[in-house]
Amino acid sequence: MVLVHGGRASGKTYLQGDFLCTEMKNGPVRFINVAGEDGALTLRGMGLGEVGETIESYKDFMEAITEYTGLHLQALAVDSAHALSRWIMQKVTKSDRLPEIRKESNEWGELHHISYNTYLALRRAAKYVMCSCPSDKSVEQLSGKTLITPDLPGRQAAGCAGWFDFVGYLEATPIGPNDIQRRFMMTPNASVIVRQRLPKQITEPIIIPTGPGGWNAIKTHIEKAWK
Repeated sequence: MVLVHGGRASGKTYLQGDFLCTEMKNGPVRFINVAGEDGALTLRGMGLGEVGETIESYKDFMEAITEYTGLHLQALAVDSAHALSRWIMQKVTKSDRLPEIRKESNEWGELHHISYNTYLALRRAAKYVMCSCPSDKSVEQLSGKTLITPDLPGRQAAGCAGWFDFVGYLEATPIGPNDIQRRFMMTPNASVIVRQRLPKQITEPIIIPTGPGGWNAIKTHIEKAWK
């Protein structure tokens, strides 16, 4: 399970497409575009239109995950966790508002419980799962520090890292008139939420090449550190 977060137009959806194009050589792949995102357009442009579907409710999402679990997928990409969180909130609140804590109920607790179970089910849906999420700045509740985090509600902004094996920040930096350097960062630091479950930590940002090869670069670093 991999979560890629970063600013808008940092290349998250393209990296997901590269992830699917790479892994489809080893088995079937699927892409879920959560309504509200435009990932399906990017994936169609990469020749992956046949493996994608747009879902428009939490019920649709869970039905798709149940179907995929029986297909022995090699890889599944979900764009995005931020849009999916809105569907989960709608399921909890029965409206478009934020959850509330009331005398008779705790909607935030229910949101966190359903979110955890959703990503637990997602883990079983494919051999490799990659989710994307835009980044935001949030206050980490334990330290009180302001961090760059996935744009998720409440304590999930920092706590969602526990749902994934790897959480990385995708940074896009202009280095010339027509050139952008992209780096995928999983190195523990004091300013960005990241995670890596490895016996030997990756200590340098991973350079993401222009065009294909981004997922292969990440996977190669992970496999090297694992060995």
